[in-house]
Amino acid sequence: MWTSHCGNPFFYVGDNFHKKSITFISIMKSAIIRLRFFLIPYALLFVIALTLKIIFTREEIYFFINGLHFPAGDVIFRYATEMGGATTAVSLVLILLFVRYRYSLLLASSYLLTSLINFPLKYMVGAPRPKLYFTDSPKTIYWVPDVEVLSNHFSFPSGHTVCAFTTAVVLTFISPRRWYGCIYFLLALMVAYSRIYLSQHFFEDVTAGSFEAVIVVTCWVTWFNSRAFFRHPGWDGALSRKNDD
Repeated sequence: MWTSHCGNPFFYVGDNFHKKSITFISIMKSAIIRLRFFLIPYALLFVIALTLKIIFTREEIYFFINGLHFPAGDVIFRYATEMGGATTAVSLVLILLFVRYRYSLLLASSYLLTSLINFPLKYMVGAPRPKLYFTDSPKTIYWVPDVEVLSNHFSFPSGHTVCAFTTAVVLTFISPRRWYGCIYFLLALMVAYSRIYLSQHFFEDVTAGSFEAVIVVTCWVTWFNSRAFFRHPGWDGALSRKNDD
């Protein structure tokens, strides 16, 4: 059955489409509630980040963070940044195969979706990384020892940050204890900060990367969770339980 929209006989909205829209919105609300321990601190920090960006320039924020280096930090953040790398992403997808196939598929598809959005953005924006941006700067920049600092035009948005926040949203969504979202948020935040600390990105690169991941993945897990195909009992299996069937 089709119904008229705003009295316009040339524009119709199907009842079925309307019902699906209401269902999707309902599932979206449920997903947001499920992610609240991650989304609330993230929203607060995002507002703070935007405020800082309005008040201070790119250079001021970069050199402030660049002046906060300390020996332990040079070690910690060199390894922390790898939590947003491809090796960690692939490892988590494989590990989740032993927990539940659905979880592994959700995480893998989330990585794929955000990558398909992020890589074209990098090429379209063509923003220089700090090392390239400050090539002729008279200011002294501290470079963390034993770190390969990239120098290209693929700075915006930060891929490691996108990956880290994608992981955080999905793990919060599938975790039995929702408050784990606070922990995942802090870990993702550590990755984002490490990208600036290591002079791989600017403040706005990681801010945009986090926002992209949170918005896209929140919508994706909502859609994913609304599909009957992905709710099929077969996806509840896992490699760890294969021999028990």
